[in-house]
Amino acid sequence: MLEQEKKVEKKHLSKTIEILKTKIETNSQELDLMKKQLKLGITNLSENFYEISKSDGLDLSTTFSSLADIESFESDILKENKKLHLQLKTPYFARIDFQEKNRKKIQKIYIGIGTVSKNKVIYVVDWRAPISSMYYDYNLGQAEYIIQNKSHSGQILLKRQYKIEDGQLLSYFDTDMTINDEILQEILSHNVSTKMKQIVSSIQKEQNSIVRKDKDNNILVQGVAGSGKTSIALHRAAYLLYKHRGQIKSKDILIISPNNIFSSYISDVLPELGEDNLVETTFEQIARAELKKPIQSRENMLDEIASNPKQSVLEEISYKSSYEYLDNLLRFLKGPFLETFTPQNLSYIVSEKLDNSVETIDFPAEQTKELFFKTFKGLDLYERINKIAWQYAMVFSEQRHYTKEQNKGLRDRFKKILYKFLPIRDVNKVFEIFMAREGFSNTKKTNIGYMDKGTYLAIKYFLYGFDHDFSAKYLIIDEMQDFTPVEIYLFKKLWSCPCLVVGDVHQCIEKNPSSEYLQITADFLGCNLIELNKTYRSTKEIAKFANKLIGLNDIEFVNRSGKEPCLYISSNQILTIKNLIENECKRYDHIAIICKCNKEAKEIYKNLKDKLDCVLLEQPEDYNNRVLITTCATAKGIEFDAVIIPNTSEDNYNNTIDKNILYVSSTRALHKLFFVTENIPSLLIKDIDIIKE
Repeated sequence: MLEQEKKVEKKHLSKTIEILKTKIETNSQELDLMKKQLKLGITNLSENFYEISKSDGLDLSTTFSSLADIESFESDILKENKKLHLQLKTPYFARIDFQEKNRKKIQKIYIGIGTVSKNKVIYVVDWRAPISSMYYDYNLGQAEYIIQNKSHSGQILLKRQYKIEDGQLLSYFDTDMTINDEILQEILSHNVSTKMKQIVSSIQKEQNSIVRKDKDNNILVQGVAGSGKTSIALHRAAYLLYKHRGQIKSKDILIISPNNIFSSYISDVLPELGEDNLVETTFEQIARAELKKPIQSRENMLDEIASNPKQSVLEEISYKSSYEYLDNLLRFLKGPFLETFTPQNLSYIVSEKLDNSVETIDFPAEQTKELFFKTFKGLDLYERINKIAWQYAMVFSEQRHYTKEQNKGLRDRFKKILYKFLPIRDVNKVFEIFMAREGFSNTKKTNIGYMDKGTYLAIKYFLYGFDHDFSAKYLIIDEMQDFTPVEIYLFKKLWSCPCLVVGDVHQCIEKNPSSEYLQITADFLGCNLIELNKTYRSTKEIAKFANKLIGLNDIEFVNRSGKEPCLYISSNQILTIKNLIENECKRYDHIAIICKCNKEAKEIYKNLKDKLDCVLLEQPEDYNNRVLITTCATAKGIEFDAVIIPNTSEDNYNNTIDKNILYVSSTRALHKLFFVTENIPSLLIKDIDIIKE
C-alpha cells in the first residue's frame, strides 16, 4: 500500500513538472517570435519612417502602439517564465484531501507558490487561493473556505507535507496538524541565508489570518521579536497582488522600511513568490526629498544616546515621542501661527473707460478673512490658500476677463500674494518659534536632528504641502515603534489608502512606550490591533533569556532546544571572539558581532580584521559576508545563526537604554548567543552560564 501511494505521488510530481516544462518551452517559442516581430517592426519603422509619418501621423501612432504592445507581452512572458522556473524546483509543498458536504467526490488539493493546470485540470493550487486557506487554518476534520461570499464546508480527510528539492521528491508524511511541529522545527533549525526567504510552507494560523484579511481592513500588528511580522507584511502584499491582480500592481504598494540594509535583506521574498518587488523607501529618504537638508540618521541618534545617555536628552526624546507633543504642535499651527494671517484689501483694474474711470475687481480684506478663518476652517494652511486663490481667479473668468487656461497663472499669483499676509512663512523660522514655545533651546545645527524631522515635515506640509507625489494603493509600515506620533500623523495625512502597520513596542531602544500607546496608535490610524505573542526565531533557551531580560512573561515559543546563552569573562576578548567563531560557530553561515555603538564596532573590527575574515556592516552588499560586525540599531529586524555581544561589562551596560539594546541584540540570534567581557560583567545579564578564560 505504501509503495503504491509513493508511486501515485511520484506520478503526480512527474506530470506537474512535465506541464511546467511544456509551458516554459511554449513561452520560450513565443518569446523568440516576439523578438523577431519587434526587430522587424523597428527595422520597418527606421527604413520607412518618412512614408509612415506622412499619413496624418495615424500610421506612425499605430506602429508605435503595436511595438509597445509586443514589448509589454514580452515582459509578461518573461515574468511568467521566471515564476515557472521557481515552481520547477518545488512545484508544491502540501496537499489536503477535502470532501465537501453533500458531495461524494474527494478533492486532492496540492498547494504551491502558483497554480499549475492543463486542459482545465488543476494539478497545483496557488497558496493564496481561498481553498488553500484550509491548509493553514484547520487540522483534520471539519473545515470550510469562503469564495465570493459563499461558504463551502466539509471534511479534511488528509493533510500531507512534502520535501521537494530541484524537482525531486525527497520525502513526505501525513499529519493531523496545520504545520507539523517536526517540519516547523526542521525549517527553523536551518542556517539563515543573507536574504529573508518566503515562508508559504510554514505560515501559521494566526499569521494566515492577517495575510488574508480584506484589503480595506487597516491592521496594526504588535508582534514580539521573531513572530514573523515582516514576513506577514510581505506575504500579505503577495496575497493582495493575487486577489486584486486587476486593480493592484507591485508599483501600487509602498513599504516604508527601517533602512537600506533591511530593504536589501527582504528583497528576495516577493521574487521567490513570482511577484515583482514593492516600491520601498525610508522615512529619512522622504524627509530629505522634501526638506532638501541633511538629516541625522536613526543609527547616529542611537549612537549618541548609547554613548552618552544624558537625562535631558532622554526626556526630550520621550516628550517628542508622545501624542501630547503632536497635540501641542497642531494647536500651535492651527492657533497662534494662523492667527498671524493679516489680509489686506486687494483691487485689480480690469478696464479703463474714455472718461478715465476704471472698472475694478475688489477683494476686501474682510472677505479674505472670512474665507480663511471660517469658510475653509479646519483645512491646512496651503489648502486654504489654494482654495481662496482659485476662487479669486475664477472671478476673472466668470466676468470674461480671463480664460480658464489663463487662470492657472492667475491663481499662482494670488497664492504668492496670500502667503505674504503671513509675517513668518519660512519653515525653519516656524520650527524655531515652536521649539522656543516648547522650552527647547535654539541650537543652530547644519543638519536636522532625527527626532525633529517629523516636526519639520509636519510644518512644511501644513504650510505648503509636499513637492513630491507619494501616492499608493496600499501602505506597509515596518518597525512601527521607531516612528513618533508626529510621523504617524504624517502617514495618515499622506496616505488615505488601506494600510498594514507592524512593529514591536518591546524593541524600542530610546524610549519605553506606555501600555496604552499601542491602542492609542491603532485608534489614531483607524486600525484593528492584533497582537502576536509567539516567537519562531530563537531556541527556547535564547527566547527565555531575552524575555526575562525585560520582564516579558506571556511569550510563547516553539519547543526547539539549543545551548544556553553563555557569558565569557576573558583576559583577551578579541581572541575569545575569534575562538567562538572558529569553534562554537564553525557550522554556521551567518554570524553577527553586535556592538553597542559605532565607535565600539569600529574598534572591534580594527582589532579582529587581521585575525579573522570579517566585515563592518555599512552597505547592503556587506550583509553577504559570513561574519559581520555591526550595531544594535543596524541589526534590528535581521536575524543571524549566532550572535556575539562584546564589552558586556557593568561599566558599559548599566541603564534602561542598555537593557533595551541587550534585548534587541539578543533576539537577533537563532541558535547561539554569547556575551563577552574583560571586566566585571553587567548586572543586567543574570542567571547565565559563566565561563572564565
